[in-house]
Amino acid sequence: MQPQPDWRPHALDGALLWFHRKTGTNLRLDAPRTRHLRRRAPRLVLFGITNACNLACGFCSREREARSDWTVDSAFEVLSGLARAGTLEVAFGGGEPLAFRGFDALVERLATHTPLAIHFTTNGVLLSEERLARLQPHLGEVRVSLYEDNDWEASVARLARAGQTFGVNLLATPEQVSGLPERLRRLEALGCRDVALLRYVGRDAALRLGADDEARLTDIVAASPVRTRLSVCFGDMLLEVPRLFGGDCGAGRDFVTLTSDRKLKSCSFHGAGLPVGSAEDVLRAWEENQATLSTPSPLPGCARVSSPRADALEEGVRVWRGFSGNNSGDCVLVGRFDTPEEATAYLETLVPDWKPGGEYPERWKALLAAEGIRVAADEYAPQVMLAVGRAVLMHTDMTLGDDFRALRSRVWKRKGRLVHTGIHVHAQVLLATVFGVKDAASLPALARALDAAEFGPFMRHANQLHGLVDFWGEAGDEDALDTRAARLSAVAQEHGAVLAAELVEMPREANLKQALASRHPRATRTRLWALFDSAEAAARYARDLEGAVTVAGAHVLLEEGHFGPRLGYLAHRQGGRALMLTGQRVIVTGYFAKKSPGAADMVPRLRPYLSADDRLETVSWEKSLMIQVDTQAPGPVLKGFTELEVLLGMPIQVRLHPDNPLAEALHRLREEVESER
Repeated sequence: MQPQPDWRPHALDGALLWFHRKTGTNLRLDAPRTRHLRRRAPRLVLFGITNACNLACGFCSREREARSDWTVDSAFEVLSGLARAGTLEVAFGGGEPLAFRGFDALVERLATHTPLAIHFTTNGVLLSEERLARLQPHLGEVRVSLYEDNDWEASVARLARAGQTFGVNLLATPEQVSGLPERLRRLEALGCRDVALLRYVGRDAALRLGADDEARLTDIVAASPVRTRLSVCFGDMLLEVPRLFGGDCGAGRDFVTLTSDRKLKSCSFHGAGLPVGSAEDVLRAWEENQATLSTPSPLPGCARVSSPRADALEEGVRVWRGFSGNNSGDCVLVGRFDTPEEATAYLETLVPDWKPGGEYPERWKALLAAEGIRVAADEYAPQVMLAVGRAVLMHTDMTLGDDFRALRSRVWKRKGRLVHTGIHVHAQVLLATVFGVKDAASLPALARALDAAEFGPFMRHANQLHGLVDFWGEAGDEDALDTRAARLSAVAQEHGAVLAAELVEMPREANLKQALASRHPRATRTRLWALFDSAEAAARYARDLEGAVTVAGAHVLLEEGHFGPRLGYLAHRQGGRALMLTGQRVIVTGYFAKKSPGAADMVPRLRPYLSADDRLETVSWEKSLMIQVDTQAPGPVLKGFTELEVLLGMPIQVRLHPDNPLAEALHRLREEVESER
């Protein structure tokens, strides 16, 4: 083991930076003899290593059970390779990085065998005094995200007592501004010396600061008893401040983001994601895709467009001290119709005036209003809309909420069925694809064409080919969803094949072979799950339903051999969300809030609602608990969770998921191909 240098040089574009990894001291030199220098690697990597989180915050719709595609070994190999190329710092985020299995070992390994400065952003709940003592010798800085329910005061006091370099991240919204002076005084009293105010980047206008709020924020920062700084996303408010690392915020050039599904992005708000597997992949993608990585985020609040800067600073030496920190998800819709013509007709009326990612056109609003569908103020058009066979697919990469809720309602209204509805998805999204032919002898030529087009491996099953097609990039790009779907359709037409496809979330490693070998997933009764904002709304909706109906708090579950799309539309019309579940087994997940009883107390209370066939898993954290029940009878389990909520007097977030979403999607696609063929 070689001792790692504390001072490291890093070439900027036209300047030289020296960085001290223990103290965060930076020395930048701009001189005639540095003008020839050019970057060879990003200075900083923001590493969203996992989506897992120990909290169940009400505002977060993140897929917390989604597994990371990284391991300790793969993360170390990528980061050590980037360190050799010149990267100075890594800042871990998530999710909750402390929930990543092997995180402590990864930190120690990086600190021992690389010269990287290592930081992470945490909600603080999992950072006990014992764990902090193990990690502290290897850390540069810890940043605590301040929420209303994560006991941040205890975390701040713990870090201050330990003498750890730390700071607090706080989202500056109109609601927060009024109480900010008092909060800053409280942080100062607890021993905090650094507060970073983050700007909201997203489409909820209620969270964005107005001119009066920004002016007030300026005064608050100036009078703060602790060092208080604004994030780079406030760039259009900082016109007189020189950029130390380039022309603007530096996203995609000075720093890059790695996601839990092994994608490279310029920042967490950026739409484009480039698949990477090694340090060489990261460096190649970083160098060759600057035109994409340097574009602004499509989300409102990004200051990149409004504050361009020249790269070069005046000659001189600049010294400062500070580490770098790390702090959205996909929106997905899959609607199925009885015929390809119905799916195509659904889209044909929307395509005129469609602006990908933009506000709903006035003609859309008039069209939806005529159909009795309300459009919320924060809805935005999908980045991609397409029809493949009987399915309508919509996708927006990296957004914060349900951008196209009205369009989901319209699927039901137009006699379709929602089979997948993803909001703030952080799992990998793939295009499950099935080709069918009349004559099996034509399959080899079709397989060769797909292989030549580099769509990834396809597997044969009877007279069909099955594959999982990855996609990334902005609409219209060579590897974007719409372009890849068009190329798949062209291959099908050329070979006389029938094509069917659906978007599928893959929270765990995709296993196409296992999914194809799984037993028939269709249940004897189709299920409609509707979730409302209140128990009263759920009861009103269920009042006129007939058949096997379970009403559990804000949830309604209908299980019938057949039901029409009208019931799904009525759920949306009455303020709910409806989803059709077609598999034999369903996972019912309950998230228990902080200070919940442990699994040993909760599981016995839930047992009376379970059958002998049910499979139960629990995941406990310091103050919260998740219970998952894999069942063929979700009604009683749903009832059990909601009755526990009343009994305990504590909120429990309950969600229903397909047991095997890939197997369900492939079965639907196989049926479609067979009937169309």
